[in-house]
Amino acid sequence: MDLSNSLCPPQIESSKGNILIVDDTPSNLRLLSTILVQHGYEVRSAINGAAALMAIEATLPDLILLDINMPRMNGYDVCAQLKAQEDTKDIPIIFLSALDETTDKVRAFQVGGVDYITKPFQVEEVLVRVETQLSQQRLKQELEAARTEALKALAQEKELNRLKSEFVSMITHDFRSPLTSIQGFAELLHRAGQNLSPDTIDRYFKKIDTAVEHLLHLLDEVLLIGGIETGKIQVKPVPIDLEVFCRELTDMMQPEAGSTHQIDFRCNHTCNSVSVDPTLLQQILTNLLSNAIKYSPDGGVIQFELDCQTEVVMFQIKDNGIGIPPENQPQLFETFYRGSNVGQIRGTGLGLAVVKRCVEAHGGELQLQSGIGTGTTIRFTLPVQPTHPNPDSAAPTLLSHRGESERSPSEWDK
Repeated sequence: MDLSNSLCPPQIESSKGNILIVDDTPSNLRLLSTILVQHGYEVRSAINGAAALMAIEATLPDLILLDINMPRMNGYDVCAQLKAQEDTKDIPIIFLSALDETTDKVRAFQVGGVDYITKPFQVEEVLVRVETQLSQQRLKQELEAARTEALKALAQEKELNRLKSEFVSMITHDFRSPLTSIQGFAELLHRAGQNLSPDTIDRYFKKIDTAVEHLLHLLDEVLLIGGIETGKIQVKPVPIDLEVFCRELTDMMQPEAGSTHQIDFRCNHTCNSVSVDPTLLQQILTNLLSNAIKYSPDGGVIQFELDCQTEVVMFQIKDNGIGIPPENQPQLFETFYRGSNVGQIRGTGLGLAVVKRCVEAHGGELQLQSGIGTGTTIRFTLPVQPTHPNPDSAAPTLLSHRGESERSPSEWDK
């Protein structure tokens, strides 16, 4: 064989591939190992078929150089066994043997070999064939990875389209219901207003007002999602008394909880002057509290906890509701996504997406813990800078529940 300067090429720092050489002749192992190592490959060797299978089980090689004539288990048998196993069937195997009959070569390809080199070999030929097979293997792996990603993206696109269709159906229903209510009561007032008692007229106007607030809330969430998705939402922190803010929010949410649920608020440390964006914070908290109420059984207690620390403020909302399946939790904060166990409980799939994006817009972090039948705990932290109390500035007024805000969604980026 011609070694002409092939044993002394420039050293290559990073490995070009992991190669396993299987040959029962120690001198062949040493020679091939030296050549391949000096050309930048990581090399292992095995003296027989059984040793080769053990080495492969320990660490999968990128390519195998395999002799044929070996005691107890020949190269054909080793190759056939590897091709029959799922985790090793795609490893390229180059046979390297003194057998030069056509039938020997044909059999090598029949059992799964990708190439055949006849001994005595030329160094340049070995190097070129090894690099060719490794390049083809890398290309196959890249193509398979690209295919997998494309299939994943296609599946995600299909799921997103399904969720969008479901969202359109839900939002249409949710818009139609209050609009029908508004239309109906307005028509009653128009036709029979003069014959109705003041109390009845007042009740009808309250129902119209409730329906309008519901519509405004839906519009707020849709516009907020769109604003955050396009990067237009700006956080505008102002110093507020967080404890007062949260207690007022709890009182505002209690009518939604009704007599069947209780919201238990607790503040662990003084939070009388902390800078946060009250508009975004209320979006976060109302969505989380509404979910806790919606998915908890009658008699449930929603625990709402506030804890102001040195650099962050921590909020935690815990319920004893239906819980979230583990397989749903990674996607739960995606737009339009809803848990698989919500049954007939209606929702748009926007609430938790709004929560996540508002928290992230604030530079905060969000954590979720949940178990089927044991309830859900959502904890989030917002980075805040303590501010000096300003006696002339009152705590920001809470937004009307499900209604108009200090900043409308169209103004959140201004």
